[in-house]
Amino acid sequence: MKKPFIDHLKELNFRFLISIILIAVVSIVVYVRYSFFVDLLLDPLIKAGYDQSNIFALTIYEGFQVKLQNTFWIAIIICFPLVSLIIALFIKPALEIGNTAFLLYFLFFTVLFYLGIGSSLSIAHVGIEFLLSFNENEIILRSQNYFQFITRVSLLFGISFQFPLVILFLLNKKIIDVESLTKKRPEMFIVILIFSAIITPTGDPVSLFVFTIPMYLLIEVMIFVHKKSKRGI
Repeated sequence: MKKPFIDHLKELNFRFLISIILIAVVSIVVYVRYSFFVDLLLDPLIKAGYDQSNIFALTIYEGFQVKLQNTFWIAIIICFPLVSLIIALFIKPALEIGNTAFLLYFLFFTVLFYLGIGSSLSIAHVGIEFLLSFNENEIILRSQNYFQFITRVSLLFGISFQFPLVILFLLNKKIIDVESLTKKRPEMFIVILIFSAIITPTGDPVSLFVFTIPMYLLIEVMIFVHKKSKRGI
């Protein structure tokens, strides 16, 4: 029996409320353990040959403001898969996906998301070195700008790494034909390369191919999973 529209709206609002509460709780944990998380964000800068002394604040309250912003975005990154799951359960009936398949999609989603986050943090120092190489004088970074850069790029990488999962979903729904996809591997690689050039903030060759190669291999893995599945996931 179909629910009235107002009931669907109430359920969606409830799921949004649960997501906000989850993010708030995780934000408190992140705030308490802030030094651990900020060290992770500063690690790319240190690998690039700089340290915390190269970061400054312009106003007396900027340090507190940056801490709150970092806490929020770190909580978003940590909670993103669970929040996505809460929202996805709302639209699951419309997707006509079984429970087992849905669980597998969620596991793939979570692994790919954090793989993207890890990839971003591991290669961020290359991009930082590339960008700062254009400055001839001593570098002093504003803390707000640096942390915005590293958190936004990490989140963007995590979301971008869902592209292979989208390919798998389209294959299983027979929206894309696997034979035609495998026959056009060179074209697919070029598309991923262009996409990577747009996503990577610096555009330097190292960052570009460090992003492109794993993305392409992940798509090949999804094609393999689809072929090995008799009825699709």
